[in-house]
Amino acid sequence: MNAPEPQEKPSLIETIRLEPGHNFPLLEGHLRRLRTSSAELGYRWPGIDGVKESIRQAVTQLDAGQSWRLRLLLAPDGSVSVETGPLPAPVTPMKVAVQGPRMAGAQTWLRYKTTYRPWYAEAGSWLAAHPDVFDILYWNEDGWMTEGSRSNLYMQTPDGRWLTPPLEAGVLPGVQREALLSGGHVEVAPIRKEDFLQAKAWRISNGLRGWQDAIVVSQP
Repeated sequence: MNAPEPQEKPSLIETIRLEPGHNFPLLEGHLRRLRTSSAELGYRWPGIDGVKESIRQAVTQLDAGQSWRLRLLLAPDGSVSVETGPLPAPVTPMKVAVQGPRMAGAQTWLRYKTTYRPWYAEAGSWLAAHPDVFDILYWNEDGWMTEGSRSNLYMQTPDGRWLTPPLEAGVLPGVQREALLSGGHVEVAPIRKEDFLQAKAWRISNGLRGWQDAIVVSQP
């Protein structure tokens, strides 16, 4: 089943980790992705300084001794809002389920992190009913691994390399994923679902949780 095009332009989202000491380890990556997405979708861009000021105002009263989660929204008209909440330490290894095929998305929107995510609606309901599982990892209609509803995915090869699927498989360009690629920690390669399920080890990543070991607890 294919997802329909959105009736209205959705807001762009950046979910940002704030570490103790008010340190943003991936902030520049989030801002680059936000600016690129805004330009490609024709959204009004408020400027880097404007976005940073919205973030500054949101965090100024937060306790600098703990970690926080920021959810930044950029509307098509360029308005910015920031929500904050505490970020508990993750329980590792993080449990994941593997399912597929994922609903085929409107290809334009799969490349952007927005409030329009119909292909993950069922994942949200399933995860709410299984709170011990962090994410569902999907393959596409052709049997290639894509991503999770909350994270990018990785598998370790027998020779110890870490692989992550290409964007062309239907993958969001995650900020943590880009940092791992830039640092030479992972490589891009198509991943068959059969190879993924039989991998030596798994990891997942996102902007909030970093790069974490994972364990598959549910599969076909």
